[in-house]
Amino acid sequence: MSEPILSIRNLVKTYPNGTQALKDVSFDVKRGEFLVIIGLSGSGKSTLLRCVNRLHHPTSGQIIYRPKEGSESDIAQAEGAEILKIRRKMGMIFQHFNLIPRHSVMDNVLYGALGSTPTVKSVMGLFSDEDEKRALDYLRLVGIEDKAYFRAAQLSGGQQQRVAIARALTQAPDVLLADEPVASLDPATCHVVMDYLRKVNQELGLTIVCNLHFLSLVRQYATRVVALKGGKLVYEGSPSEINDSWFAQIYGEGAKEVHIN
Repeated sequence: MSEPILSIRNLVKTYPNGTQALKDVSFDVKRGEFLVIIGLSGSGKSTLLRCVNRLHHPTSGQIIYRPKEGSESDIAQAEGAEILKIRRKMGMIFQHFNLIPRHSVMDNVLYGALGSTPTVKSVMGLFSDEDEKRALDYLRLVGIEDKAYFRAAQLSGGQQQRVAIARALTQAPDVLLADEPVASLDPATCHVVMDYLRKVNQELGLTIVCNLHFLSLVRQYATRVVALKGGKLVYEGSPSEINDSWFAQIYGEGAKEVHIN
C-alpha cells in the first residue's frame, strides 16, 4: 500500500449555530487512490472536503498533508498565506461547475493557473504560451479540446464539468477534491464525467477524493470507500464489501438503492 498523502485525525467541525457536522472523524487518503466518500445529504461529506481545502476552518483535529517534496504540515492549523498555498495543491470540482459563462472555455481553464501567475499578469489576462499549451493538453485529456474557444455557456452540463476538471488540473494539484461532481447531470452523462475522472486518476496518478450518492457509481469507480452518517465515520473499506447490511447501516433501514446504469 502507498503511503498516505493525507491523514485525517479526530476531525471535528461545529458551526456557530451549534450544529456538529463532523464528529471525531479519522482516516487516511493513500497517494494515488480514488477514494469515494458516501452518505446521506447532511452526513458531513461536503464539510469534510471544505475542511481539507480550508474553505471551512476545522473546530479541532488534524489534517496532515504530506507533499512529495517538502515537509508535512497540518492543514487544520494553517493560517494566512499558508492557506492559499494549500488551496493551490487541493484542486476542487463543485457540483455546479462554477465557470464564468460568458468567458471562453480556454479562459476558464487558464483561470486555474492564477495561483502560480504573477498578480499583474493575471489581472491583465496575460498567460504564458506554456500555460496555454498546458490548458489545451488538459482539455484534450478530458476530450473537449474542440470546444476551447466556445463560450462556456454554450456547453452542456457534462461538458462544463469536464472544463471544470481541466481547470482544476492547471493548478498542478496533489489532490483533486470532487464534491458531488455528477449530481446535476443526467445518468448517461454521469458515466462520461466519471470515466474522465478515472482517466485523470490512472494516467496522471493524481489522488482523487470524491463525494458521491449512488453506490452503483461507487462500485464502478472507487478503489476505496469511506462512509459518513450524522458526521461520524461508519465504514471504511472496499466498495465490493458494502452488502445489504452495510447499506442499511449507512443509509438507514428501509432505504432503497438507486442504480445509475
